[in-house]
Amino acid sequence: MAQNSRYGKPCMTNLPPKLGRQIINEIMSSPQPNRRSMQEKSQKTMDELKKKMETKKV
Repeated sequence: MAQNSRYGKPCMTNLPPKLGRQIINEIMSSPQPNRRSMQEKSQKTMDELKKKMETKKV
């Protein structure tokens, strides 16, 4: 039976202010994800998986 993984939220309460600002700035300045390439990779992977599953059925 699979178990769910639980992750806690990171606590930034006790960080020095300079470090906290650096972390937030890094998060805010990260590039937007390229959803088209992610979708293409996902579709390619699914197609490969389907082919492998079809060969296993024979």
